[in-house]
Amino acid sequence: MASFEYIRVHPERPQIRQVRHAVEVLKQGGFAIVPTETTYAIMMLPKALQAQDAVRALRGLDDKHLWSLVVSDLSQASLYVRIDNQAHRILKRCLPGPYTFILPANASLPKRVFGKRKDVGIRMPSHEVCSMLLGELGEPLLATSMQFPDDDDIATDPEQIAARVKHLHAALMDAGWGGMMPTTVVDLCEDRFEVLRQGLGNWPLESLS
Repeated sequence: MASFEYIRVHPERPQIRQVRHAVEVLKQGGFAIVPTETTYAIMMLPKALQAQDAVRALRGLDDKHLWSLVVSDLSQASLYVRIDNQAHRILKRCLPGPYTFILPANASLPKRVFGKRKDVGIRMPSHEVCSMLLGELGEPLLATSMQFPDDDDIATDPEQIAARVKHLHAALMDAGWGGMMPTTVVDLCEDRFEVLRQGLGNWPLESLS
């Protein structure tokens, strides 16, 4: 049965029991609103199609919305994207951190979610709550920012977020007010890297040698 879980969690020393409540909601096909080092983000399993539909309706997204993949480490990312030597050096230097890197997809990317896309954004947050959630879950999550269609800014107050999602099958991990600046998005698919959005992460990097 669909239910809403409001979970208060310490931002630096997350309680494992609280994190496991959110993991259960995800495994049951719901979505979670998770703190990251940039903003709160909405996350769900790639197989949770009803959660994806609910989030599209909540955020006013269409079927072409580009989800990011949130991973716990580079070995998990390599299951879904191709990482050459230069990209690997950049990812090792920047992640975990406030970046989304666009990388070429491989054949394992879930087609029912991403269709025929040849690339995907990879995210590895450095926030303790998100890191513990990914570690307990053991698999990647789809993610999008926590922003309502009638708001100009990203949602930052967990209690106000809860008031608008409490009728849905979801978990809200309240670690205090969230940030408002999104990730820096960098396309690593071509030899000449392209910054698609300048956010919290510093770019360009200094020499990688």
